Formats: sequence, structure tokens, C-alpha cells
Amino acid sequence: MQEKQSPMRVFSFFKATSGLAAALAALAVPAWAVTVSSIAVSGNERVEPATVRTYLPFKEGEDFNPAETGNIVRSLYATGLFSNVEITESNGAVTVKVVENPLVNRVVFEGNEDVDTKRLEEITQLKPRAIYSPAKVQSDVQALQGAYRARGRYTTQVKAQLIQRDQNRVDVIYNIAEGEKTRIATINFVGNKRFNDSDLATVVATKRSSWWRFLSTADSYDPARLENDKDLLRRFYLTHGYADVQITSAVAELSRDRKDFVVTYTVFEGPQYNFGPIDVALKAEAEGLDIAAMKKDVTLQAGELFNAKRVDENTDKLIDTLGSKGFAFLDIQPSYTKDEGARTVGITYNVTPGPRVYVNRINVEGNTRTRDNVIRREMRLAEGDAYSSEKIKRSRDRLTYLGYFENVDVQRAESDQPDRVDLNVKVKEQSTGEFNVGAGYSTYDGFLTTANVKERNFLGKGQEVGVDFSLSQRQQNFNVNFTEPYFLDQQLALGVDAFNTKTDYQDESSYDTGVNGGALRLGFPLNEFTRNDIRLGYKDTKIENVGSAASQFVKAETGSRNSLALGNTWTYDTRDSLINPTRGTRLSAGGEYSGFGSDIDYLRLNVNGSYTYSVWEDWVLTTGGRVGAVEALSGRLPLYEHYMGGGQNMLRGFEYGGIGPRDRTTRDALGGKYMLGHNIDLSFPITNALSEMGVKGVFFTDGGWVSEFDSANANVIDSKTYRISAGTGLNWRSPIGPLRIEFGFPVVKASEDRAQVFNFAVGTRF
Repeated sequence: MQEKQSPMRVFSFFKATSGLAAALAALAVPAWAVTVSSIAVSGNERVEPATVRTYLPFKEGEDFNPAETGNIVRSLYATGLFSNVEITESNGAVTVKVVENPLVNRVVFEGNEDVDTKRLEEITQLKPRAIYSPAKVQSDVQALQGAYRARGRYTTQVKAQLIQRDQNRVDVIYNIAEGEKTRIATINFVGNKRFNDSDLATVVATKRSSWWRFLSTADSYDPARLENDKDLLRRFYLTHGYADVQITSAVAELSRDRKDFVVTYTVFEGPQYNFGPIDVALKAEAEGLDIAAMKKDVTLQAGELFNAKRVDENTDKLIDTLGSKGFAFLDIQPSYTKDEGARTVGITYNVTPGPRVYVNRINVEGNTRTRDNVIRREMRLAEGDAYSSEKIKRSRDRLTYLGYFENVDVQRAESDQPDRVDLNVKVKEQSTGEFNVGAGYSTYDGFLTTANVKERNFLGKGQEVGVDFSLSQRQQNFNVNFTEPYFLDQQLALGVDAFNTKTDYQDESSYDTGVNGGALRLGFPLNEFTRNDIRLGYKDTKIENVGSAASQFVKAETGSRNSLALGNTWTYDTRDSLINPTRGTRLSAGGEYSGFGSDIDYLRLNVNGSYTYSVWEDWVLTTGGRVGAVEALSGRLPLYEHYMGGGQNMLRGFEYGGIGPRDRTTRDALGGKYMLGHNIDLSFPITNALSEMGVKGVFFTDGGWVSEFDSANANVIDSKTYRISAGTGLNWRSPIGPLRIEFGFPVVKASEDRAQVFNFAVGTRF
């Protein structure tokens, strides 16, 4: 029988359920939520009321919970526009009262002597007309102190001062107390047994203070540099077989007088290891990949001394190989198997290829002067092309070869399409204008000076404009030239030259020459590394001031003769840089015909080439050779069209015209119809300290031969000896420009030759 419920129990149940419903309703709707009837903004002067309202989470007619006021205030503070915010509500009317941060009137730096004001302005956030905030000031103070620490002034103090101005503006003054320069007095290494302190000192970027480091900051204390030093030391040991190496600490201690630091690196070397088994493992199948061919690309051999640098080089080589086949997003991870007993480290290259991809977009960054199209036209890839790491490398080389950029980096990035990749071309521009002055001296030539002004990227269009002038005891030369490398937006280099030259050959050959003329040039590529250049030139040459004691051959040349010459030159060039190549080959073959009704009728052929490669790190070897021949087709070939041997750029150790046929009686240089020569240069770092200053040494040996003026004439000396010289010198990227000092000494010479031991040249850029 069902029990009958009492009225009291029914009422209790109803009361309980009603309370639960009320609680649920309270969770759904805030207890103090009000409907906003109006929103008023006050205290604002520069910021529009509508801007303030955009930061509120409600609008008129929507609910507002006063409990959320704190979060709203914080979001308004985070804008950096306000120094104070208050929000009040009364019967649905919301009032937002703000106090705006002041506007920066000006930013002043006081007490800075070591760092230029312009540099300080670049590293600070606050600028005139910017919104002031304490957080920005604090950030600027830290940035300023960091800039001074990087320059060795570790104890520099920076304080910010505010001066109130009218209209809610402030002046921000950074008072800088530049501390004394703190230098590195001593660098110590602890735990090193295989390498001594002097060996390791050349590895780290931090250097001991010396008087000649006035252009460097490497001898100042920088915590970030010490961390980098630890990595440099570790990499150094890993390249010499020490697979267990650890750089446990790098500590800098300030001396008691707070002027110098003592830096100590603690090293655990461990034993040396050799390479163990070498293998390549393909983690995913992909069409076009041959595991056997990939194994042949790896140059590591079991039993050789372990070298982490070579492991990385082989990784890069595999990436390039696969990248040239269109695999952009691939993963190659070398795994290491260490056998401590056998002292070996086995390497397995684990290759995980991604899909073949294509170029989506090419983005150019960092060019403030050079136009985008100048950069894009050097790219060997375009949007839509199949990705190729080989073509990316070639694009980077071509951009570097221009000489417009200090640094060129081409990076790939994923796009929104799985089979597409973006290319980000990042460049850092450098000065492309040059003002070069040179000087030289010899016991024969005396002093000479040269000057030229050249702009290789005129108006950012890649055009070249040049003006050359030289003045010496024997020459005055003036030349103006212009080159448009992409004429009519095609790969046609169109150029024009105009020149006026007066040369004193009294010491060499007892006559002077005056030359006026001009030329038109047209060049175009035949393929990626080969181009063809055509030149049509006209010149009028006058031989004058012939001495009474001059050679009979010279006297016969007195007067003016003109020539109209058409030349063609074929060039193959794979060098990585036009100015300072470290690798590559250059071959050139050219011919020139003069005639077309002019006074001179001849044919000339020239061939020259060079090969440059890195022998070891900064040791670069360049070998080159040249051969030439010229023959008159009718009449007499003028002396000035003969080859002259010797000089700084051809045969160091001998004067210009110092070798070759001469008049037996007057000893005047006559030149020859045929020439042959070679140059071998080895540039190398002298010491780590001098390398930091941009100084490199060079060893060289040159050779040359000039012959066949008139071998049947008894009045001509023509020994037909192949001359050889050798020497050494210095190349310095000095603050005023490249400086070159060389000493060349004849090794094989003829009795009639004239030597020149010393050469010197210096230049500057703008």
C-alpha cells in the first residue's frame, strides 16, 4: 500500500527544487549584471572615445558585470596609452575616466662620448611624438647599458629623467655616466692537455687587450661572447677527434680596480676517437632516390680521425644532392654509435625525404636602395619552378658577385600549400660607390698616383658609372664609362666609353703618346656561366716628343694614326665573388680586328684563365695563365700595339716594359708580338690578431715572356728568356680602404731587363 505524503513534505520538496533552480539561474546570469544604457569617456585628449570603447567587452544595450571591472582596466593599461583608468557604473550608465600617458616631445642623451648619439637613437624605443610609458624607458635603459657593455664599458650607468612640458608632453633625458673601459687582461685555460693556451686563444672570439685592437671590441667583456666561446671551443675539439669534450665553465672575474677582467675557461678533453662504421639509412621510400648513390656521396671513412665538422659537411652535401632533385623539406639526422673501448664513433645518416615541391613566392627583404627587379633578375628560380637547392646556391653566388651586398641569404619557408615553398631573399646592402687612390714607387718610375670614382649600382638600378684619372711621372689618363647591364629589360649589357690618355714613355722607349677615343660595348650570356662581349672602338694615337737619341724604330713611328677595331671576347666564370673570390674558375678567349679603312690593320688573339680554391679555411690559392699574339695584316704594326711585359698586375719584380725586345744601342723597350705568362698567389692569415684587423699575407710567383719584335734585325736584343719572379706581401682592408704592399724579386732574368722590387697601393670606399 503506497504511503500518502503529508502537505509539509510536499512543500519542503518544492522549496528545495526552487532553490536549486535559483542557483542555476544565478550561474547563468551574473548576480549584479546590469544592462548598459550609456557609455561615457572622459579625460581623453588625443585618444578618440570610439578607440576607448573598442577595448570594452560590451556595448550599449548589453549586460555589464561590475565584477569584471579589474580585467577591463588591465586591458586598457596594456594599450600603453593611459597612466590611470577608472570605471564606474550608476543605474546602467558606465563612465570610463582615463589619464593619458604624455606624448614624448624630445629624447636627449647626455654624457655620451664613446657612442655616437645617432647610434643611441637607433637602439632606443622612445622617439619624438611617441607615447611615453615607464616600461619603454626601462627597456631603453637596459638597451643603452647593453650597447656600452658591448664596447667594453661594463660599469656604465644610465638614468632616465623626465621634464614635464605643456599640453601633456615630456622631455626624456638619458643621463649616461660612461664608465672606464674594462679590458681583458688575461685569458686562462684549465684542463687542456692536448692543446696549449696559445692554440686555444686563437679559437675563442674573446681576445686579450693589446694596443693594436683599437678598431676591435673583441677585447672587451661580453657575457654573450663568452657563451659563444664555449661553443667555439667545443667545436674545435670535436674537429680533432675529442667526442667527449665538455667546456664546463667560462668565467670572467673583475679585478679589484674594476678596470680589467680575467677570463678562465675550464675544459674536459677526454680521449680521441676515430670514425667507426659509416652508413646511410633511408627512412621513407621516395621516387628518384638511390640509397647506393647516396652512400657514395659520403666521404667519411672508418678508421679516420673523428671530425664533427666533416660529419656536418657530409650532411650538407646530402641535403644539396637531394635538394637538387626537388626535395626541399627533408630531414637528415646523423646518429652516433660510440664504442668507448675501441675509441670509435660510428655514423649513420638517417634520411627522411619529403615530397617534391615547387616555388610558390619569392620575397625580397633588406633592400632599401637596390630595386627588387635588380635582385629578382639574378635569381635562377622563378615562381612556379621546381625547387632546386643547386639553383638557390647559384642565385646566392650571383647576388654576391654583384658586389652590392655585404651579406646574401636565401631561405626557404613553408607555404599554405603542401607542395609549394616560399623563398625569402634577405640582403644587407653595402656601399657600392668607390673612390680609390693608389700610389707606387720604384727606383725607375718614381712616384705615381691614381684616382677613380665608380658607382656600381647607380640609382639602385644596377647600372655602373665610372670616372678614372691617373697622374704619374709618365702618364695622365682620363676615362669615363657607363654600363647598363639589362638593356631593354633583356640580358644585354650595353656600355659606352670615352677616354683621353697621355703617356710618357721617355724612360722606357724615348717617346710620348696621346690617345683620344671611345667605344661601344654589348655583352650577353650564352648560358649560366658563359657570356660573350663585343666591342667596337675608335682611337687616334699620336707619337710625339721623340728624343734625338731615340731608337730608329721609335723615330719611324712619329705622327698620328687612327684605328677602328672590332673585338669579341668569350668568358667562362664560376667564381663566387668578383672582388675577393675564394673558389671558382675563369677562362677568357678574345680576338680583335683593326681595319675597316683605318690607318692600322692587324689581328690580335688573347687567352687567359685562372683557378681559385680554398686550400685550408682562410688559405686561398689562385693560379692563372695567359697567352697572346698580334700580327699586322698589312703595313707596319705600331709599337704601342705590341705587348709590354712586367708590372704590378702581370710580372711583379719587373717594371712595366722591363722585359722583352729592346734596341741594342738605345735600350728602348720595343715590345713583342707574342706573350706568355703565369701568376700563382697564395693568400693566408698571418696571425689571429692581424686577421681581425683585415690583414692577410700573400706569397706569389709570376712568370712572363715577350718576344718577336724583329728577330732578323741585328739592332734588336731579344733573349727569348722566360722570366720568373717570386715575392711576398700584405693585403690590408684598412679603414681608408684596401692597402697592398708587395716585394717582388727576379729569379730568372735577362741582362737587359729592368727590375722593380717594391709596389704599394691604397684605396678607400664611400
